[in-house]
Amino acid sequence: MIEEIQFYEPNEDYGYLSNFADSPIQLSEVIWPTSEHYYQAQKFTDHSVQQKILNASTPDEAFQLSRKYDHLVKSDWMDVRHSVMRYIVFEKFRQNTHFTHLLVSTGDKLLTEHSHKDSYWGDGGDGKGQNELGKILMEVRDYFAQQEPFNYVHFVDSAKLPTQWGTFRMYGFVEHATGKEHLALVYGNLNGGEPALIRLHSECLTGDALFSARCDCGFQLSRAMENIVNAGHGVLFYLRQEGRGIGLINKIRAYHLQDNGADTVEANEALGFAADMRDYSFCKGMLSFLNIESVKLMTNNPKKVKALEKAGIHISKRVPLQEGNNPHNHGYLKTKASKLGHIFDNTFIE
Repeated sequence: MIEEIQFYEPNEDYGYLSNFADSPIQLSEVIWPTSEHYYQAQKFTDHSVQQKILNASTPDEAFQLSRKYDHLVKSDWMDVRHSVMRYIVFEKFRQNTHFTHLLVSTGDKLLTEHSHKDSYWGDGGDGKGQNELGKILMEVRDYFAQQEPFNYVHFVDSAKLPTQWGTFRMYGFVEHATGKEHLALVYGNLNGGEPALIRLHSECLTGDALFSARCDCGFQLSRAMENIVNAGHGVLFYLRQEGRGIGLINKIRAYHLQDNGADTVEANEALGFAADMRDYSFCKGMLSFLNIESVKLMTNNPKKVKALEKAGIHISKRVPLQEGNNPHNHGYLKTKASKLGHIFDNTFIE
């Protein structure tokens, strides 16, 4: 049985699907506050009526104005209304990309406008209506599901995450290509106009959760979260790419080879892997979801800088993250610098 999502009021769950949802749409030099404003205005050729609807303070007022001037509705309206609706719904999601991510993340679920007032655009309240708006939304969803950046990740849900440094908002995503689950931990307001301080942190169970001192991962994770809170806003992206992409069990095998004298690059290659198997292209979808276009990137790894630049993200500054040098990982850090190109101050790895 196909899972169904019902929507109607803009302030309820899935309210962004409603034509009453706040979603500015610019067409030529005109900005329509909602798709409802535009749809109702297109019923008329009288410019003064269109302007009144455009200037309506709410979509409900726009709807009521169209009823007030019902005697002036153009004669072919019933023939063209469907194409008008398709056009403005498409533009709504093309121009409001956060809503587009949410729409694509509904997957293949049935979208139904659950309206007892409308059996053409909605289901009539009893499920017997034509649900034409729901059908249009699903067509638009199918289109954008094939387009970048919406085809990289699937947003699932969000929740608060209290930590020792402060309370973050945790967003969960599923990567389309691999099915891996990734997180974005958001602190503060990202819409302040200045580049967001971010960290792309690949999962390291041994370092992040088991306090291993043979890498610098756990130390970097802690410092990155602290830095974000101190900055007032930013994002920690926690990426499920264990062992530079080779996985936890292969990472243990690589550790065994390192115990016998191999460095981290030699160990990976001895197991048949590249030195670094990670791919950061899917991060474009997560950054787009959060409406991040410019960042200050906490990293010592130039590959991450290049990956974000390739994804069209402007990096205003690279912020060094030099933490955790100790007798157990000193050789590991030197290999990072000499073979993987990581950038450290000389005093950090002497």
